Amino acid sequence: MQKLSGGLLAALALFTASGPLGIDMYLPGMPELATSLSTTHSFAQMTITGFMLGMALGNLLFGAISDGTGRKPVIIVASAVALVASVACALADSIAFLICARFFQGLAGGCAIVVARAVVPDIAHGKQAARGLSALMAISGFMPAIAPVLGGLIIPAFTWRGVFWTIAAVNLAQLVVALWLVPETLPSHKRTSGTLRQMFPRMGRCLQRPAFTGYMVAAGLGFGTLFSYIAASPLVLQLQLGLSPTTFSLVFGSIALLIPLSNTLNMRLLKRHQPRALLTVALGVDLTVGAILLAFSILGPSTAMIPFIAILSAMAGFIMANASALAIEEVRDIGTGAGTGVMGFFQFIIGGLVPPLVALGPNPAAAMALGVLTCAGLALTGARISSRFHRS
Repeated sequence: MQKLSGGLLAALALFTASGPLGIDMYLPGMPELATSLSTTHSFAQMTITGFMLGMALGNLLFGAISDGTGRKPVIIVASAVALVASVACALADSIAFLICARFFQGLAGGCAIVVARAVVPDIAHGKQAARGLSALMAISGFMPAIAPVLGGLIIPAFTWRGVFWTIAAVNLAQLVVALWLVPETLPSHKRTSGTLRQMFPRMGRCLQRPAFTGYMVAAGLGFGTLFSYIAASPLVLQLQLGLSPTTFSLVFGSIALLIPLSNTLNMRLLKRHQPRALLTVALGVDLTVGAILLAFSILGPSTAMIPFIAILSAMAGFIMANASALAIEEVRDIGTGAGTGVMGFFQFIIGGLVPPLVALGPNPAAAMALGVLTCAGLALTGARISSRFHRS
């Protein structure tokens, strides 16, 4: 019988790092990327959009596909595709080619993440499974803080292309790990057929429940408030506030550390408060921060904005965890897999739509603030609608 060893967890953690490495590591080089490929900042942001759309599709489809084929073949193929896509990104000579390569990089990354997470409940149950998944979530939580710092060290010496060569090296390590260190954890007698055909009707049933849909909107657009800052951060912090790539990386990484810390604080507060209350307060705080940032953008962007930007990260743990938990409670009778699948897909779609929008216009700080305001306002509306239909 297979065991969830520390070595296997470390191997799986390597696959869950695909998202943060693919987004956060090259953010410090976004202004240079736009200049190098002779394109606009808005088109440069489309490279994030391509990656996020690929992640959305990868998360939606490949967990279910691996239920029928087994985990190991899917992880091997995903690692190989990611390696080829990363090399293509590093060699890209046009923005259109880079956007296309980023889509396949995201598709493979999303596949690797969702299948790696599926390995844990294959071989562990109860508290052991919870600890295993918590370990993977911890890696995901801290990688956004580490990745931009690495990018800030790589880009001055090797340009933005050096980041993609570094990611390609990580993908090569993933392929080696997938081939020789990750076992097949789903035996043939436990595999299911027709999973995709069953998945989409179940997702449709989830979306027919107003409470689930409202919380899904709250989670997805709550992520959109944070991603409005993440996507706009190179333009606001580097171009408008004048931070160097290295200083930007340190500031970005420090702010990102607030996300896992807010998750920890949320766990403690849930002992005394209802998740709906914490969610509503956090979204209200984001809405207020958006208004303050808009005022800064009109009066003149300055480094005094940074503490307010940090509040967005501090609220992220309260928004994502509580909205997701409340949404899943509404569809347990339909299936948690279908519920988490459609929520993840919606979240990454929002992540794909935000980047080019926050790069529009001559004032990125204003576009960022408007993104925060819009997403927070709609998310708060979704949460309030859900509370009316909440199943007691």
